Amino acid sequence: MCPRQDLTRPVGEIDMELFSRLADEISRQAPAEVRLHKDGEPLLAPHIFDFIETIKTVAPSTLLNMDTNALLLDGEKSERLLDSRLDVLLFSINAATAETYKKVRGSTKFDRVTANIERFLEMRRRRGYVWPTVKVQLIVMTETRNEIGLFKEQWGSHEVDVLLIPAINWGGHRPEVQSLMEMPARRYPCTFLFNSFSINWDGKVSFCNVDFNHLGVVGDVNEQSIQEIWKSPAFERYRQLHKQGRWDEIDLCRDCNYWAYTRNVWYPHPRKGWM
Repeated sequence: MCPRQDLTRPVGEIDMELFSRLADEISRQAPAEVRLHKDGEPLLAPHIFDFIETIKTVAPSTLLNMDTNALLLDGEKSERLLDSRLDVLLFSINAATAETYKKVRGSTKFDRVTANIERFLEMRRRRGYVWPTVKVQLIVMTETRNEIGLFKEQWGSHEVDVLLIPAINWGGHRPEVQSLMEMPARRYPCTFLFNSFSINWDGKVSFCNVDFNHLGVVGDVNEQSIQEIWKSPAFERYRQLHKQGRWDEIDLCRDCNYWAYTRNVWYPHPRKGWM
């Protein structure tokens, strides 16, 4: 779950003018995937359905993905999501019982969330749709590990992909998170630096999507193009530090365990030393 309680930077919503400028760039670049979420609930964004429509119009081949906690997913929003051309919708549930949901979410709305998801799935079934692809997620940690079987049982009979995701420590800034992730014996460069980045609500670009306090800003789309930021010296510096095994010099990476969630793409190249 996004650690919003630890935010020390301003919060807000991306405005439509900035998003439209980004969409214009996206139309020319046609990236493989765009995800419409970061550090918050996308269904709270007043223009979220405009965002979906805009991206699918300018970049129809781009995989458009959105995560939601489903708390606000009423019938009307379900209809609009089904009418949209969203490709992948992930429901971040992270519990199989109301008791555990309250522990990990601090909320008593478990029954409402599951009912919202089940209604959405039934509406999709009645329409005969196979889109969007629906995924349901359980973050595996000490509090949820004993509910893995029950979670699979609850959702296994639905037309969904069941995801079991190991908990991460958010760049080492949430050390109390008890992850059950099996860590590789040797650390390797994080793949995210080489295939993705995050555009924050105010236009600042972070090199990592767990950068909830904007400690790894490498550019600003209010002043630079996406391509300029991607190829910038600031971004390249972080990549080189990882390739040289010097992640301890990066505050966001020093104690992070998120790198182990990525595939070791360096494995076929033993001459680089990453095995």
